[in-house]
Amino acid sequence: MLGHAGIPSPALAADRPVKIIAHRGGVVGEEHAENSPAALRAAIDRGYWMVEVDVRESKDGHLVVQHDPDFQRFFGDDSLLAEMTWEQIRRLRAAPGNSRPPEFHELAAMCRGKLEMMLDTKPPEHPEAFFRSMEASLRENGLLAGAFVIGTEQARAWFHGKARVGVDREQLKKAVAAGEEVRSLYFLFEHGRDLDAETVRYAQKLGVAVVPSINVFHYADTDHAKAAETDIRRMLELGVEYFQIDSPYDIWLRQPAADR
Repeated sequence: MLGHAGIPSPALAADRPVKIIAHRGGVVGEEHAENSPAALRAAIDRGYWMVEVDVRESKDGHLVVQHDPDFQRFFGDDSLLAEMTWEQIRRLRAAPGNSRPPEFHELAAMCRGKLEMMLDTKPPEHPEAFFRSMEASLRENGLLAGAFVIGTEQARAWFHGKARVGVDREQLKKAVAAGEEVRSLYFLFEHGRDLDAETVRYAQKLGVAVVPSINVFHYADTDHAKAAETDIRRMLELGVEYFQIDSPYDIWLRQPAADR
């Protein structure tokens, strides 16, 4: 059951602290832009466990943390990232925050010892140097073994066996049928509104982490806060411990500072 103000009751969450994964780079809103250092610092301050970051490649091969293919949102520039050099990109400033787009290695260094990383690499395909650079930054900051990988099939293939890779229920069943050690290789990653009890219990029986995504855009056809709360409650009751969320929903998952 949920306690007052929609906060999980101690019987549901306190004895089994959840691991919150910050969607699009941290606590995003009126004060912090997506994938910004300020958003990431806010996630650290709120006791999040992991941060999901979106990674693209500049024209001259820099790994830039940015969700959209262009910079219209937050930066007011409709130029395509893939057609810009790092020198051009580094001059942009976000609103809010007045920060420039960060490079991947910068955010990895900020996460060291504080947050794990979920990697969402964006199309198109990239050269090996792109993934070698990403892997090197993760290794340098002690983040590779604990990383979760989503994004392109190319990224999933590169990090297979190095970090856990996100799969849906059908991909998980195929991996089981192939005799793979699914517990150490994969995590189940699906929209929270689509996950049913049977699928959650199947993954749990295998020892595979279940990670529902609870994001605002999943609920565009309804009252997003009410729908998200319903899905979070349902997942908690099924024993789910990992949640990839947009920050407005952390009120139902955050632990008191004294309990972290």
